[in-house]
Amino acid sequence: MINRVFINILLLGCAYSQGVAIDTSNQISARYGDSDNDYSYSEIYLNTRLSIDRSNYRLESIFTFEISDPPEIGLNEQGLRNFLVGIYNDNFSLEVGDVYQTWGRGLLLNQLDYQSLDFDTGSRGLGMQFRNEFRELNIIAGNTSSRKSTTVLGGYDPRIPNYFVEQFIYGADINFSLGESNIGASLLAVDEDERSLSHTLTNLRIDKPYKNGEFFMSAINKVSEKDVYPLEIFYPKKDGGGFYISNTNYLKDWALTSSYRKFSIDINNPGNRDNIVDNYGQALDIQRSPSGFYQHTFKLLSRNSKEVNLNDEIGVEIQLLGPINHNANISINYMKSSSSKQWYNGQGILIGEWFSDNNSFLPSSSQSSYPFEEIFIEFSGYNPGGNIFYKVGIDFQQQVFNVLSNSAEVKSFEITESFTVPFLVSVVVNPLWNIELQLELQKLKTGFDTTFISDVDGIDDNYSFYSLLDEDYQKNLFLALSANYNQKWSFNVAHESTNSDESLLNSGQSNSFDSSNEWNAMSMAYKFDSDHTLELFYGSIRGGLDCTNGVCRYIQAFDDGIRIDYSHNLD
Repeated sequence: MINRVFINILLLGCAYSQGVAIDTSNQISARYGDSDNDYSYSEIYLNTRLSIDRSNYRLESIFTFEISDPPEIGLNEQGLRNFLVGIYNDNFSLEVGDVYQTWGRGLLLNQLDYQSLDFDTGSRGLGMQFRNEFRELNIIAGNTSSRKSTTVLGGYDPRIPNYFVEQFIYGADINFSLGESNIGASLLAVDEDERSLSHTLTNLRIDKPYKNGEFFMSAINKVSEKDVYPLEIFYPKKDGGGFYISNTNYLKDWALTSSYRKFSIDINNPGNRDNIVDNYGQALDIQRSPSGFYQHTFKLLSRNSKEVNLNDEIGVEIQLLGPINHNANISINYMKSSSSKQWYNGQGILIGEWFSDNNSFLPSSSQSSYPFEEIFIEFSGYNPGGNIFYKVGIDFQQQVFNVLSNSAEVKSFEITESFTVPFLVSVVVNPLWNIELQLELQKLKTGFDTTFISDVDGIDDNYSFYSLLDEDYQKNLFLALSANYNQKWSFNVAHESTNSDESLLNSGQSNSFDSSNEWNAMSMAYKFDSDHTLELFYGSIRGGLDCTNGVCRYIQAFDDGIRIDYSHNLD
């Protein structure tokens, strides 16, 4: 297969070698890991690209091959992973293969490929685009395959998916200019033959810049219908929707950005809220909120990241960014979200049933509404000499993960609260050496907040908190030091520790931990040139949430092992 691809590329290049610009690139990447807790992987990727530019159009082909047994996350692959062949000019483009499109800002369609998270929502088929000065039309048709790891099904493994969805998508998106505004409309149909499901998504949006800012609004509707034949079981039609609004104002050197979202694509009660298998009306993986929560770059804060829930969420986000002086900036971020409903149990024989009341148009602080709230303030800047860069912040978060019970007798919620102080400083010592230090301190509380309601006068309600840890508060520390020499060598050491790990096991007689509460690591990298690097790693990495642009996966710990990463452009 690989040989045939290279031969075809060579023939195509020779056929068009007269009076054209030909550009090729062949990038190979190899990754290997082996640890004491059987977190082992072996991956090889080859990306080959050919671009042929003529005066009035461009031809391009991209092929990605993968050999992984096993991969770090996902399924074993042997051979062609992705491919794309396209022709492009100023007014038209046609792509065949694995197509990735984003319509508007992604509320209806945002196709992504994050191999490190085993998240790929591209469609294998065709994509077309027609455009001129005032309008743009996008058309897509193809098969998508998504996969996840879920505890709803048996055989759960955070590294190996156990839930698979096959879909065929087809639709169109149009954008056109109206004065200074840009208006868009989309229609997308999604069929799932295996589950006898069909989804229809529509989207309207407007993007309007003005003198001191920009306004954006996007509204979506999603209808899901399940064919019950021949089972003759009634599945109601799911008709949901939502909208997103954002506005940015520029005040001299300052920027104030605010956004509001209200999504109710598929609202489910606490007992069924996270069941991605049976909730057939839920938002699709090809959908993403335009924005939602601040994307942290610090290690501990990133593990506390939160994904936007397109199925049921009301949220606001406010950011103020600007200079304090010529060398320093400040960023103030406030985020709050909740469910669109407040959930509670019935009484008497209905004690096991869930009921709800609608919230207002603003996020609720009621624990029965899955509230989330975060305040993050960051200072950054340079010293007067310009050779020292720093970032220091402070972060407060509180969240209700689960509503376990909310009856007249018992109220119980799974909560998390954290306080984090991150710090980073980077120093250019001289033209050859650069040193960077990163330090994070975090105090975290997680467990069950339970109140037994007293029905006797004079006796107070009984409140208790049961920690999921062996301490009431978990104290986390992350420390990393890196040094770079001559833009060639890189040396890194990292230490992370906690006084109370999440991996607590209850054997019935005593509490124990399945791993150490310290993770130490060191690595060394050498850059042969700008696109040729080798990195060697030894040590341990703490497991937890790993997020990229709003897509999150749980990554298990890597205990006392080695990693080797190699990347080289073969041209």
